[in-house]
Amino acid sequence: MLSDAPLSKSRYLRWLQCPLRLYLDVHHRELATPPSSSAQARFDVGHRIGELARARYPGGVLVTEGPHEHAAAVERTRRLMADGARDIFEAAFTHDRVKVRVDVLHRLDDGGWELVEVKSTSRFDETKHLPDVGIQAYVLLGAGVAVRRVSLMHLDKRYVWPGGPYDPYAVLASTDVTRPALDYARTVGSHVAEMLAVLESAQPPAVEPIDARCLTPYECEFHAYCTRGIEPEDFGEVVPVVDPSAVRRLRDLRFPLLFVDFETVNPALPLFPGTSPFEPIKVQWSLHRLDADGTLSHAEWLVEDAKCDPQPEFLATLLDALGTEGTLVHYSPFELTHLADLAVRLPALRERLLAAVPGLYRTVAAKLAEVGSTPPEPPPARGLATFDLGREAVRRGVAHPALAKTWSIKAALPVLAPHLPPYSSLAIPDGDAAMLAVTEMLDAATPNDRRAELREALLRYCEQDTLAMVEIYRALVGSA
Repeated sequence: MLSDAPLSKSRYLRWLQCPLRLYLDVHHRELATPPSSSAQARFDVGHRIGELARARYPGGVLVTEGPHEHAAAVERTRRLMADGARDIFEAAFTHDRVKVRVDVLHRLDDGGWELVEVKSTSRFDETKHLPDVGIQAYVLLGAGVAVRRVSLMHLDKRYVWPGGPYDPYAVLASTDVTRPALDYARTVGSHVAEMLAVLESAQPPAVEPIDARCLTPYECEFHAYCTRGIEPEDFGEVVPVVDPSAVRRLRDLRFPLLFVDFETVNPALPLFPGTSPFEPIKVQWSLHRLDADGTLSHAEWLVEDAKCDPQPEFLATLLDALGTEGTLVHYSPFELTHLADLAVRLPALRERLLAAVPGLYRTVAAKLAEVGSTPPEPPPARGLATFDLGREAVRRGVAHPALAKTWSIKAALPVLAPHLPPYSSLAIPDGDAAMLAVTEMLDAATPNDRRAELREALLRYCEQDTLAMVEIYRALVGSA
């Protein structure tokens, strides 16, 4: 039996992704997988940004009734509006069996109301955000609210955090989305009818087979349920076929071979003074050095605290470890992209970096020209060569069914270096987990023993990446 208002904004967004997701959310919520740690982190950041947004409306009133007290929340909202409240947080409305809560309902000086949706993003994305604000506008207009403006409040990437409390007036920006939101609201009525038909059916809706839609923009909480019984492909004893030309390229590399990997964070709210929302900050590197005689050594660096931007120390220590002889081996363009970024951002280390990796010069000169800076003189034609192990060797030189869709290092490792432990066995198994771990480690409230545990896990994760590159290199060179 459906409730009087079985639909909500979140359920509308679920329906847009997949009708079955809506059906299961209402009728079989127990089949959902709990939020992952990365999803929970997004929720937590969203709550913090919501609190910052409220600080821009001093005197605003919060509707405290919870999700299961929606009728009471609607009545509380009605009274606040009637009593002349200027700003209402979590304002509640129901129309056409759809219930919504509005982040900020702001009374305009010239009459009518502004609907403000707060997002932990840097800009208005029509694909993601238009349905969100559109259904809210539909419900408010249907409930008799004179919506005159619709705004998306988001983080401002131009803001440079000086440290201390975040300034809600500086860290947040607002984009007027009134026209598209009101236009979209006119389409919602037919959607509501379709959603109700799905929910009132005795059988779940038939949907297309599992595809990328199940993971976009975020993984559906019923993905594990829908993929139950589907075993990953077992390629058994399939032997990779290696192109001899890839082996020749690897054998031509100049020693020592310097296998490098970086880790970054790009938090919505800056972690380090002098940085901006969503700015990628380099916080960790690992380097395995393989000499011509087979000697293998390892060096590493990881940010210690959040007192200042760690990138000057990141680059200075990396340059000390790299030297200027041999080949810098990376697995994708990621490392070279970030080195070029550091060359632009850190003029004090620019010449030293370009002397060490002269292949970066053209990219850096172009970036400097874009921002109106004069490029430095070209470096001498010596220093480190560079080689993309992932693209130039694995993607172009290895044929194996496990690498048909992705040639990532995590996919290549069990194919080419199965003797190494899988990433799933590590305390930090992937990049998302690494970013969360860095954030927790740098939090002043994190206990020292937990901080030490996270630090060790981060070091082992990044070390695994460069060791995996070494072993992939050895496997390919030894395959001929």
